[in-house]
Amino acid sequence: MKLRQRFLTQNISILISTILITVCSGFLYNYFYNLLNESHVTQGLGQTAIVVMKDDNIIYSSEDFTMLMVKEMLMNLNIKNNYYEYGNNVYRINVKNFTAGDSGNYKIITLNQIIDTFSYYKGLSIFVFTIFLTVFIITAMIIQRQNMKNIITPITNLTKDMEKLRIGELETAITDNGYGEIRELSAAIEQLRLQLKNSIYYQQKVDENRKFLISSISHDLKTPVTSIRGYIDGVLDGVANTEEKKQYYLLKAIEKTRVINTMIEDLLLYSKLDLNQMIFEKDEVPIAEYIKNCIEDNLEGFAHENKKIIFENNLSGTFFVMIDVEKFKRVVQNIMDNAKRSIEEGTGQLRIILRETNSSIIVEFKDNGKGISKEDLLYIFERFYKADAAREIKDSSGLGLAIAKQIVEGLGGRIWAISEKGQGASIIISLKKVKTGVLKEEILKV
Repeated sequence: MKLRQRFLTQNISILISTILITVCSGFLYNYFYNLLNESHVTQGLGQTAIVVMKDDNIIYSSEDFTMLMVKEMLMNLNIKNNYYEYGNNVYRINVKNFTAGDSGNYKIITLNQIIDTFSYYKGLSIFVFTIFLTVFIITAMIIQRQNMKNIITPITNLTKDMEKLRIGELETAITDNGYGEIRELSAAIEQLRLQLKNSIYYQQKVDENRKFLISSISHDLKTPVTSIRGYIDGVLDGVANTEEKKQYYLLKAIEKTRVINTMIEDLLLYSKLDLNQMIFEKDEVPIAEYIKNCIEDNLEGFAHENKKIIFENNLSGTFFVMIDVEKFKRVVQNIMDNAKRSIEEGTGQLRIILRETNSSIIVEFKDNGKGISKEDLLYIFERFYKADAAREIKDSSGLGLAIAKQIVEGLGGRIWAISEKGQGASIIISLKKVKTGVLKEEILKV
């Protein structure tokens, strides 16, 4: 029920209840007044007295009327005065004469009490007005107490909470007490508080990320920039005094610029992923064939460093996954680059294993490198992990696994690591299986 309907219903209830109670009280007043006074006030008549006379003698009197009083009554009738005062009451006199069988002359004098209806209705009016006013006040107070509890107090509390929001205090939850629109308003303001709190938290996180990224990337850029400057200074200062040395110095400078370019690209990509600004264009891809193509792109690099890649396909058939081809290739590339840097020449190998569960495809990248300690294993998917635990890994932005985690989770998958110090490491990705043709069916539905 809305507040307008609630107030209208309350007012009608107050009016109807007050009228009903007042009318019932009026009837009770009239009933007990007549009962106590043995009268019929609404007819203007009260008690009735009777006097019976025989031959001018009183043979019966319902009241203590003396003969003198009876004669006074009869005298009033003779002068056409039908009223008689007795005991502070006024009576209307009526006489009937008749003769009985014993030849006696009888008179029946009836005296009907006359009620002062003005006084009665005045008292009744005062009584009714008092009852009406009392009932109205009590009913209004009961309704007001309910409104105070369900409307006024919640609005007061809501005003205080809004003042807290105004000064930036966002920790206190706004309870949805109250009635109707008050409850809805409280719930809406609570949602606003949560959104504002999340917005501020997100903004703080963005600012912290920006500062951290700038600080970390600036630190990591110093090494290649210093190297480039050293090689160029060597050419300009004549340190490279032969064409072969000049060529070597310039090639090294170019190599370092490529490292800088990679760092900047990783930084921009991670920033987009972290801010949820990256759009994923998913395609239905046969996972075994896709991994084979990724391996072929890296075979030469591994062979150049005398390291091996071994592919194990344990799938029972051809299975498809829904991925963004280009972005997932970045995931595979980053994991393989990390593995290549961590394994030794000659004996180093990376095994890429495909297996399945009832609903998922598992891709495991298992190397035989130095492994990762339990302390560092918790942080390898955080940005700039190498800045803390693996500074010896050179030419890396420290964002590779962090980018991989963001992309895999953006595609609806999971990524985690298993390792022990000195026993190699495994990076494992879980992707949901899809039936072939699902993407086409979804496009047709749209």
